[in-house]
Amino acid sequence: MSIAVLEKQIRRFLASQNPEVMSIKGGWGVGKTYAWNRYLCDAKGRKKIALNKYSYVSLFGINSLQDLKLSIYENLIDSSSVGTNPSVKSFKSNTAKLFKTIGNKTLSVLPGSNAINNYQSFLPSLSFLSLENAVICIDDFERKGSEIEAQDILGLITQLKEQKGCKVVLILNDESLSVGSSDDYMKLREKVIDTELRFAPTSEDCVSIALSDDSKLSKLLGENIVRLGVNNIRIIKRAESLAVQLQTVLQGYDGVVLSRAVQTLTLLCWCYYGQQNNAPSYQFVVNYRSVFSRDDNDLILSTQQRCWQSILRNFDNFTMSNFDLQIAKLVENGYADEEELLLEAAKVNEEILVARSDASFQEAWRTFNYSFDHNEQEVVDCLAASFKFNAKYISPSNLDGTVRLLRYLGKNKMANKIIDMYVEKRSGDEDIFNLEKNELSDEIVDSEVIAKFKEKYRSLRIHRSLQQACLFMVQNIDNCEDEEAQLSQAEVAEYVQLFKSLKGNQLSSVIDMCMNFGRAGGMASPQRTIADNAAEALKVIGAENKLNASRVRRFGVIID
Repeated sequence: MSIAVLEKQIRRFLASQNPEVMSIKGGWGVGKTYAWNRYLCDAKGRKKIALNKYSYVSLFGINSLQDLKLSIYENLIDSSSVGTNPSVKSFKSNTAKLFKTIGNKTLSVLPGSNAINNYQSFLPSLSFLSLENAVICIDDFERKGSEIEAQDILGLITQLKEQKGCKVVLILNDESLSVGSSDDYMKLREKVIDTELRFAPTSEDCVSIALSDDSKLSKLLGENIVRLGVNNIRIIKRAESLAVQLQTVLQGYDGVVLSRAVQTLTLLCWCYYGQQNNAPSYQFVVNYRSVFSRDDNDLILSTQQRCWQSILRNFDNFTMSNFDLQIAKLVENGYADEEELLLEAAKVNEEILVARSDASFQEAWRTFNYSFDHNEQEVVDCLAASFKFNAKYISPSNLDGTVRLLRYLGKNKMANKIIDMYVEKRSGDEDIFNLEKNELSDEIVDSEVIAKFKEKYRSLRIHRSLQQACLFMVQNIDNCEDEEAQLSQAEVAEYVQLFKSLKGNQLSSVIDMCMNFGRAGGMASPQRTIADNAAEALKVIGAENKLNASRVRRFGVIID
């Protein structure tokens, strides 16, 4: 049923005084309750609710008809107050009217000598007797308590309509009904339900319901929701709340950064929360880090995975980047690591500024992917040009995919040239060549790429200052042979200068790291040399004055 038909039926239902039961059914999260509340508030604004009272009740956890009756009464408000929650004030008002209606004489004959003080015992019955001519929404039929029968609820709904002159709307996810409840509903709906609506909105419908404002953020979300075909309002509202966080954090960057962030957020929210809505596996998407699928026999995709791959391919050839991984943390945790997100956002921002004047890597890849033309040289030229201008912004995994494609085409010389170009242009980014620490390094399989990365990383480590080498060793337990060799070749005077240049926690961490080589025993010669030189440096510093002599005692160095 289209959203226009649903809206028309709800408006008709609310505008009429005639007792009636309407059911709105549909799958999880499609927005049944959300749509009902929106059109209800709209009808209130237009003064088109025929009955003067309204009550909303969720059946979640309700286990008896008495509880249900009392809940209907407790949540009863004036129709003019639709959009506000029931309160103690509204409950007291309803109860005062109830006792005024039945009068003191009636109270005197009710069970119990202190009836008013013990009204809980008879209020459910009295309140239900007083209930009439109200619009009542009974939600979450599929989540009712196990001790209350579906047929009893449907019987009560019939009583509300036929004896109390009420209009009742029943909202349910018929796909999640238990076997018994489903049987009861199917058997009794013809007798109980006057109008039955199935709500199966399109993604466009959901956008118009859930994102009704004209803000830039809503438009960005709406565009991506429609492209993915998301028709779950719960997921859309979740994405909207997280998008507001992103907008706040990224407000200092180019608008395209926010656009890209919202695109990623929409996809990840759909996958994280919408597995029952034919969304790709969240883990599959998070691990999808290269536009080039491997042709190797070691990676065999299932039919379902190829469908997911197709979705990503048609969503601007989506692949996860370090920036996207930060957005994934937002989706998983509900909050962003702002420092890391801003760090990656700055890189994306710079990439955008450059990409506006140069051909981007994605554009080069489109030459390969979007036709079956015999244009091999054009593809190769576009890829080469992309690396020439944009190597700084291309991920190592996409470098590897490009290289493997070129080798497959017999362009080994060009592949090697691109590797060298990439390494040269990224030489200032040491961490990217550290294959043991890079989060995306498992996507790199070309032997020449691996070899050149290792060679570059080693050369960058060799040229570290003594302080940089020490700080690296503090943070990395393994694979510090080059740094150990550098420290073992340093003179005592260099250690003195090093220790005096350090402040705070770094000072203690570096000195303890050096001295621990001498405390462990069985150390190799370079490590013993480091410990000895560090101890001598501390003696030199301690000999300068009594204050420093006291300071170096913390590290086991005693000045006579």
